[in-house]
Amino acid sequence: LKLARAAKPFRQHRPCVALSRGSVHLEGKMATAEFVETLRAIMSSDNNLRSAAEKRFTEAKSQQPGTTVAALFQTLAQPQLEEALREQATVLLRQCLAKLSDDDSIWAKLGQQAQAESKAQLLQLFEAEAQAKVRRKLADCLQSLGNQLITIEDGQRPQNVTEWPEVMPSLLKVVMDSSKDAGLRADAVWAVKELLTSVWPVMVANSDQTGLVLKGCLVDPSLPVQANASCMFLELVDSLETKEDRAIFAPLLNELCGALQRVAEGGEEKDMSAVLQSMVGTQNSVDFFKDAVPTHVLPFLRAVAKSNKPEEIRRLALEVLISFAEVRQKAMSKVPGYIEQLLDISVGFMMEMSDDLQAWAEEEDDDASDEEQFKNGKEVVDRLSGAMNKAEKFPQVLETLKPVLATFLQSSEWKQVVAGITVLSQIVEYVDDEPTVSQMMSGIKVHLKSANPRVKHAAWSAVAQFAEDHSDFVTAEPLAQQLLPDFLAALDDPCQRVVARSMEAFQLYGQEVEREILEPFVQPIMEKLGQKLQSNILSIQRHTVTFIAVIAGQVEDGFAPYYGQLMPVLKQLITAILHNTEERTLLGKAFECVSLLAKAAGPAGFRADAEGIMQAMTAAASMPDLPASDPVKEYMLQAAQRICWTMKADFLPFVPHILPGILEKLKLAPRELDQATRDAIDDDEEVNLALLPDQDGKVKVMVMSTSAMEDLRNALECVHTFVEELGKCYAPYVAQTAQALLPVFDFSMAEEIRDMAFETWGELCNAARDGAQLQAQVLGQLVNEFLTRILPKLEGGGEEAIDVGALKTRADGVAKCLKKAGPGILTPEQLKHICQVAIKALSDSFERREAQKVAQAKSGQKQVEEDDGGSDEDDDDENGLRIAACEVIGALMNHHADIFVAEVMPITLPVVERLIQPNVPVEDRKLAIFVACDMLEHLQQRVTPHWPKFMPQVLRDIMNQNAEIRQPACYGASLAAKNPAFAEVAAETAVNLAKVISESRALAKKKSQKPAQACADNALSALMEILMTHQQAVAAQEAQFWSTWLQALPCQEDEEEGKKNHAMLLQLVQSEKKEVVGEGGANLPQVLSVLVDVYKSDMATDETSKGIGQLMLKIGEAGLQQLAPKLKEKQQKKLMRIHREATQGN
Repeated sequence: LKLARAAKPFRQHRPCVALSRGSVHLEGKMATAEFVETLRAIMSSDNNLRSAAEKRFTEAKSQQPGTTVAALFQTLAQPQLEEALREQATVLLRQCLAKLSDDDSIWAKLGQQAQAESKAQLLQLFEAEAQAKVRRKLADCLQSLGNQLITIEDGQRPQNVTEWPEVMPSLLKVVMDSSKDAGLRADAVWAVKELLTSVWPVMVANSDQTGLVLKGCLVDPSLPVQANASCMFLELVDSLETKEDRAIFAPLLNELCGALQRVAEGGEEKDMSAVLQSMVGTQNSVDFFKDAVPTHVLPFLRAVAKSNKPEEIRRLALEVLISFAEVRQKAMSKVPGYIEQLLDISVGFMMEMSDDLQAWAEEEDDDASDEEQFKNGKEVVDRLSGAMNKAEKFPQVLETLKPVLATFLQSSEWKQVVAGITVLSQIVEYVDDEPTVSQMMSGIKVHLKSANPRVKHAAWSAVAQFAEDHSDFVTAEPLAQQLLPDFLAALDDPCQRVVARSMEAFQLYGQEVEREILEPFVQPIMEKLGQKLQSNILSIQRHTVTFIAVIAGQVEDGFAPYYGQLMPVLKQLITAILHNTEERTLLGKAFECVSLLAKAAGPAGFRADAEGIMQAMTAAASMPDLPASDPVKEYMLQAAQRICWTMKADFLPFVPHILPGILEKLKLAPRELDQATRDAIDDDEEVNLALLPDQDGKVKVMVMSTSAMEDLRNALECVHTFVEELGKCYAPYVAQTAQALLPVFDFSMAEEIRDMAFETWGELCNAARDGAQLQAQVLGQLVNEFLTRILPKLEGGGEEAIDVGALKTRADGVAKCLKKAGPGILTPEQLKHICQVAIKALSDSFERREAQKVAQAKSGQKQVEEDDGGSDEDDDDENGLRIAACEVIGALMNHHADIFVAEVMPITLPVVERLIQPNVPVEDRKLAIFVACDMLEHLQQRVTPHWPKFMPQVLRDIMNQNAEIRQPACYGASLAAKNPAFAEVAAETAVNLAKVISESRALAKKKSQKPAQACADNALSALMEILMTHQQAVAAQEAQFWSTWLQALPCQEDEEEGKKNHAMLLQLVQSEKKEVVGEGGANLPQVLSVLVDVYKSDMATDETSKGIGQLMLKIGEAGLQQLAPKLKEKQQKKLMRIHREATQGN
């Protein structure tokens, strides 16, 4: 949100009018003239004159507020004065009548009589004012004062406003008096519209009169009156809480649509803009318009969007259309032609590109002038696709686009080709099946070698998007072998903008390509990049450094041969630009590249350069007078994290030098928005705003620059990495870091930042626990400090006004802290109290959900939301809170099993029993299974006597059709199978698990099937545990089950289950288990295929990867050469690399 500066306060040296405190009656014409001169001086271009006048005005406003307000009213009562001066008086009057709730406000100092006179004069001046600009500002004063004064309790429908009973009758009288000037009446309608925020219940209570006013205004001869009345009507509709209230005004829908169309066709640009902005869809307004969408709304908005009206008006028309689709996806998908028309307009917008290809090519992407229509069109395609995908209606979008895409991608007109490629980029995220993705990619690939630079540029942008949305497919061996030569060729493209975009695309594409596929291309690519690094084009240098960094990150130690050549060049570059403020992005990217080179070279290879690089990074970050958005800060912190990750304990000597500066960033915090804060904000600075209640219940506006928030986030991530990677070695810095973290606990602008602070605190507990013995006391202090600060705020979840997102973060934080702290920290009393808090948080959340259902039923929205497949953000927060509360309960079991069973099992088990029943909503049943899994894992045999209360349902849910239930049920079975008591159900369960595995793996490879594959991964763990622990119970089908297990490997989605299964596979191969390796090693090629694929991946632990290397040594080079031909070419290369690394001891 960009915050515009407000006018600076106006000041006055001494009172220019002789009035008593609180009076609004002016005495003496000379005093008025003197006051007017002060106002003129405030408007002066002479800084000294203006400053002196502002000072005088401020002093007068403070010392004699009544006098000042009276003088402003008197100035406004003199129409002969120049318009600009009277406008200024109105602005100052609005400021004087602001912040009414403050104890020291000018309004409070006026007294009741002066307040009443001020309200009356404001109404009189407004009605009498002939100058349009002054009158609109007076209307703004009216609405501002009214909205501050008027308070109507929820559920009340008073006949009039008690705090200012004259305001609505006076305004509506002006509105309905056709003899009045049309401009005055339009401004009166506007003021009523602005007041609706507060007075809409009065309008509903007087619905007959409101209907007459609306109907009259909507057919008024004046288009500005119609425009403001339309906005007022839409504002009223949006305020109405129930469908019954909205039904009262439904008979006026045709009149509203007619007025909207007339204003859109013939109104002034500002009126058209206001009307279209008011039409942007909300749940209430879209529901109100629903029946008129096909007959009125769609036709006239389409006409506006495709007209020759100003671009901003056309974009607003398109925005209204897409907002309707986002609010009510299913309803709009059923409107004949809605999706087709929306896409037609969007694609038309995308065709509005500049014809000047040479001018376009000479620009850089970062500095290029925006083609707003093109940008808006592609964004709407993306938003429509996302909205329809949410409602499972994306296929309708795809089918609509197919003929357009087929035409555009084969067109000889370059604009159509660019539009077609861009559409593919926007929709690919929502395409589910690989054949369609493959077809789309084929349509893009052919244009990577187009003669037109804009076509190539669009094609490379699409490659980047495809790599982000379908990395598994587009970076797989067959397609990668085709695309990597294209990347190589693009480095020589004559258009530097195309070169830059292809290099940007590689940043996303290259980091997903497997090492064995990429390695053959590294040398020719590096030869070209070496030349690019010497380029005098700054953007190309930046992209080159990043390109190198990506390659280094992918091929890891395989990039080490380039270290000796590149590191001196990068160090020279860093030295050359270290103090050059114009090339900070390049400097940051150089640090990024160095850190990735360090990772490739390893701690031994980087050690000699480490100190110099760290000194340069520290110097770069500590330069004076750097802008808030300096890019080096983020790059430096990320590079420090990589270097720490690479060097581990060898990084420790650098910590004392860089940690203080990083911890200093944790002091960054939002400030309350006031005039001083406004003045401190640059005109083009991006800021974040939040509305927060203070201790007395008042809402205050907090502001924080986006750059400061990023600094805080990056600093937290860096500290988190240091603590996590250094572990017990970080123990000497635990207390210092903990002290710096405490202020972030109260950070409320972004929950992810507070969550990172809590997670870092948990890592500090871990470091203290694993450190020297003297840290035990520190550990206890850390846990107690956290619980003392956070638990009371988590307990406050039952209050009327709560922040559910904050509660979720706190619950997550408690769980993380307890898990990392380990055993022996909590007393029985503490454990019981924490468990009670968690269960209460769960219960309070359920109560809020039920209350919401009642409210939705009353408003008539529930059925509409169900029909539309919509999901509320608040619902997501509540679900997250409930899961987090269950995580807290699990954390208590984790390290305090005996105390848990003795103290809180009686209050926890009934919750599981109640929620696990088949008739309970899926989201609640998941919670029950989560807690049951924690019991099985942490309480083990202690919970066995209670199995009948939940285990039968868990085992039945292995076959549940819903993957959200099936996955945790399979996980629960894997935990229960470790228990000897599971023997009696082992055989039946194994049959069901095998069925889940076979059916899931037989599914087509689609993004939508990933949850099913995650279920199969968990089922594999459960089947493995049964085979290992209950062999006798499944002896009759053991061979078949082992075959099912082996055939379904490797795991595809669940990394934790992958680590378990692949470690077990390695163990079974090492022990030469016949059912796994097969007769005479017949299954070894298949086994090696799995182990090679998971080696040094997220699906294998470091220990497993090391064991795979040892296995290769055991098989021997000759044996591997015999087995290799049975593997894919990529796997053969990786197999040899594993053997080489194992030989070298890497």
